[in-house]
Amino acid sequence: MIPIEQLRQISLFSTLDVQALARLAPLFHHERYQLGDVIFTQGAPGDAFYILHAGMLRVRTVNARGEERVLDYYKPPRIFGETSILTGVHHDATTDVFSETAELLVLHKDEFDSFLDGHPEIKEQLTIRKDIQEKLAKRTFDWLAPGEYVVVHTRRHHLALVMMLRLPVLVAVGLLFLASLSSGFDTVTRGAFSFLASASLILWGVLAIWIAGSLGWTILDWSNDYLIVTNKRIVHLEKVALLVDEREEAPIEQVADVQETAFSLAARLFDFSDIRIETAGHQIDINFTYTPRKLRIRQKVFEQLESVRSRAHSEKRERLRADIREELQKYIRPPAVAGQAAPVPAVRVPRTAPPLQPIRQRRRSAAGKRLNELLGLQIEEKGRITWRKHWFDLISRTGRWVGVLALIVVGGFAILIPAWQQLSDLARLLYLALWFIVINVAGFLVWYYYEDWHNDIYQLTDDRILDLERSPFRLRERSVETTLDRVQNVSYKKPNLLANLFNFGDLVIETAGGQGQLVFKSVSNPQWATQEIFRRREAHRERRQQDQSRRSRAEFLDWFLEYHRLLQHQGDVQALPATRPPASETTEATSEPAAPPDAPYKDIDQTPPTPKPPPAQDEPGDKLALR
Repeated sequence: MIPIEQLRQISLFSTLDVQALARLAPLFHHERYQLGDVIFTQGAPGDAFYILHAGMLRVRTVNARGEERVLDYYKPPRIFGETSILTGVHHDATTDVFSETAELLVLHKDEFDSFLDGHPEIKEQLTIRKDIQEKLAKRTFDWLAPGEYVVVHTRRHHLALVMMLRLPVLVAVGLLFLASLSSGFDTVTRGAFSFLASASLILWGVLAIWIAGSLGWTILDWSNDYLIVTNKRIVHLEKVALLVDEREEAPIEQVADVQETAFSLAARLFDFSDIRIETAGHQIDINFTYTPRKLRIRQKVFEQLESVRSRAHSEKRERLRADIREELQKYIRPPAVAGQAAPVPAVRVPRTAPPLQPIRQRRRSAAGKRLNELLGLQIEEKGRITWRKHWFDLISRTGRWVGVLALIVVGGFAILIPAWQQLSDLARLLYLALWFIVINVAGFLVWYYYEDWHNDIYQLTDDRILDLERSPFRLRERSVETTLDRVQNVSYKKPNLLANLFNFGDLVIETAGGQGQLVFKSVSNPQWATQEIFRRREAHRERRQQDQSRRSRAEFLDWFLEYHRLLQHQGDVQALPATRPPASETTEATSEPAAPPDAPYKDIDQTPPTPKPPPAQDEPGDKLALR
């Protein structure tokens, strides 16, 4: 708990009254850290507010080239984490303990959010910095992943709306001319021609309807097109209400180049340009015309690209350090005392981004659930999702043959019943035999096209994507499979009114390595499918990074242990206990270490401060090696 007077000195809470401060103070927790403990890592989501009470902290960052440098040293009383507790954005730096111990007062974001939800009047009284207010004001979307936030969200320049209104304005001018002309003739002739009055009224009505309809439609069409840049991806949305819904999406790390062109005089005068974002595969490049130049989209895209690369290098480095330290503690430890082994100090593993959670899709209606169960349109199993083409595609394949079958059955009865008494026994038998054969042929064709639809599946697992097309009797079979790490871009398109009404479309998955594109046609709920592919791709990449980290750890451990054995041979260190297993066996059997349940890691978004020289005192940095 923090004293109320100290809490009042913090700018964020400076305007709160005594009662509000008294309610907030118990939420601060006193936490103690040791030399080398990592408070938060670069790239981890922010979830705490900190007050440094005692000790010293070091702030360091890794750039996109993997180079690490120290930015600052924090001494008491240092307050940081305001951006994190209010927005939860990722850290831009890693902060660890640079003294024997460090004591911090920590306010957790989840507890603070619950507190504000219960006391909304206190939320209105907080003194929030202007830059944080701008981040909070950014529009959010339900498809944003945890820790993802919007950097740029823009429509096209208003001049694009003016250009889109050219044709409606020309038509309106033409209608206005005709309506005025007919009204003028009617006035001159003094109503001698009755049809002129009627024509004039009709033309004025059509003009009013055209102006209202075309103006509203054009504005709606212009307002539905967006370019969105987040800290993880670039999204281009193109919509025409109820007719077309198209989405192009590319991860930030796949961006190869951003071209910004402004050749016309109008572009110079109205300050807009055309943006082309080229990705690694060049098959789903993102184009957005009439982009406001004041948003500096090119610069912001490359800033996020640098940030993503920096976070990847930092995460790899911190995980490797933590793993090596934990493994070395198992070999290099104090000697046994009184027949008991000395406890191995717990190694705090820095927490990075939380595990990706499955994305919820919209709830189906009762009829939709039943249809999905009958046809197997989307089957979700443990670690695997299987899609079939939408039931509308099934109707388009089998509909005509179902109609033919129904016509044959109904028509056969319509012909047979009136003529039954007039036909001989032989004629009846021949008619029934022929009717039965025709019904079976039509029924076979219905089954054939249904089975052809049923055999085409798209499958997504935790590490692969499969496109399987197989005809009945396996006369034709095509199978395309790729791993998730090859997926570069995913886009979808709802091409027509029916696709928008029934929520299905085509997924285009761009892959690397010369495989080109995978096209999933007529997939139900393509928005959700796109996000699920990206989610599993990120989870797969995380697992690969962890595997690579384990391999690197084993290699580094071999080097360190060989050096340790050399020191043992020279007598500089005590020999390892005889009960310890050989290094090679333990290294191979070691699993990924997990953070202790009580590891007090609290994360924030740390804006790098101005670098300062280290303090003039004994440097404890050398102690980090084996602590």
